[in-house]
Amino acid sequence: MTITSRKYQRTNFVTTSNTLQGSYGGSSTNNDTNNGPTTGSGGTGEENADSLYTPFPKHVPYPNVDHSSELLNEFIIFFFTIIACMTQFVHLYRTIWWLPNSYNRKSMNFYLIDWDLAIFIDIMVSRRLLYCCILKFIDANCPELYVGLCKKVAKYTFLTFMVVSSIFCGTQIYQKTSYFHLLVLCYPLVLYLVIFGINLEQFLRTIVDTEPNCINGMPLHSCSSNAGSIRTEVEALKADLNNRFKQAIFTSLLNAYYAGLVPCVLASKHLYYNKFWTTQHLVCMFIGGFTMCITYCFPMRYCDVFHRAALHLGQWNRVNSRTTNFPTVTWSKTGIFPYGTYVRHLGEVYRAVGSCTSAIPANNSHYRFFAIFRNPIIIYLVLFVVQMFMIVVQLAMLVMSREWQNGLSIGFVLLTNFFTLFRIARDYFIARRVYASEMLSHSKLKAQ
Repeated sequence: MTITSRKYQRTNFVTTSNTLQGSYGGSSTNNDTNNGPTTGSGGTGEENADSLYTPFPKHVPYPNVDHSSELLNEFIIFFFTIIACMTQFVHLYRTIWWLPNSYNRKSMNFYLIDWDLAIFIDIMVSRRLLYCCILKFIDANCPELYVGLCKKVAKYTFLTFMVVSSIFCGTQIYQKTSYFHLLVLCYPLVLYLVIFGINLEQFLRTIVDTEPNCINGMPLHSCSSNAGSIRTEVEALKADLNNRFKQAIFTSLLNAYYAGLVPCVLASKHLYYNKFWTTQHLVCMFIGGFTMCITYCFPMRYCDVFHRAALHLGQWNRVNSRTTNFPTVTWSKTGIFPYGTYVRHLGEVYRAVGSCTSAIPANNSHYRFFAIFRNPIIIYLVLFVVQMFMIVVQLAMLVMSREWQNGLSIGFVLLTNFFTLFRIARDYFIARRVYASEMLSHSKLKAQ
């Protein structure tokens, strides 16, 4: 990575840097004004952490890649889910209309479909798209002074409409079935309360600014030279990351549950259907929806903010203190340590891995954060491999399928998966070119 030299303006910087230079095998100069003890090649000394020369990372500018708007992304997810639900109904209620002696001239037994259930599913799947359209309409037509008030009124009005419509559909379904069907329909809502609590905004929107350092759903990075500020920023980013990941899992689960599982569970007990094809359609719906939500919630520019924070955070690797003869410094919560520095913390010796390290030694959370976002390209490479594997499997199933409804459902899911694969591949190849020079510089730093 490209490094810019920056140092703390302290009086004992020259003496300590000379001491460390001699300890690491460079030329050393005797100086009578050294504040800390020096060591030879076989001893260990303790230095002042605040006097270390610390190079800070220079971030590679990320190109301005067009990212889909919230409205477009919500429309894509809604379109994928509703068409997948329709193809699941095709699996359940298809007919053999092509046979010459068939009495049915329609491709589906529409009279067997519970239209109250279909409306209920449509309400749950389309809630975020409709709410996003309402917000866009308010932003475009409402005076700026009343935007906040109008959005609050619109939110509660829309929620009231959803509750009334859902209760009406649930009542109609209950009159035809039993309590079990109502429990099946309400289970995801109970799960939402357990995960997110009473938070209405996250039920209506996929990405919510949960932290004050977020603007339009995108967190900001501040290149701070204060170790405490860096760790605080990392904690805020982790909170936002966990919230988005929970949203991606919940959204994909809820869509697959209502569009793929509920039609099968609430179907008539006398209805015969191929359970293998309905199950594989449900699994493909969940995986495809999950990768689609991940690319929506975690664009590469978002991961770049985490990458920059990880470069400032750094990482500590524990070493065996019995075989270490290098000089160590006492770890300080206010110190930022350069690459290769040995520190002593809670009786253990650690070595700095990053170009500058402000993490807490033996902190597993900081260790995972740096390990994941030190090279965010790996995240998109894993997504690319998973998406390609799923497409290959679906292509093989498409070749083996012999019935028209199976080819229809697999073909639709394949088209949406190809679109997601394009977005993943685009971000991956752009990020690989952007971070290529940074990785080369980091390798040179390690070799020194």
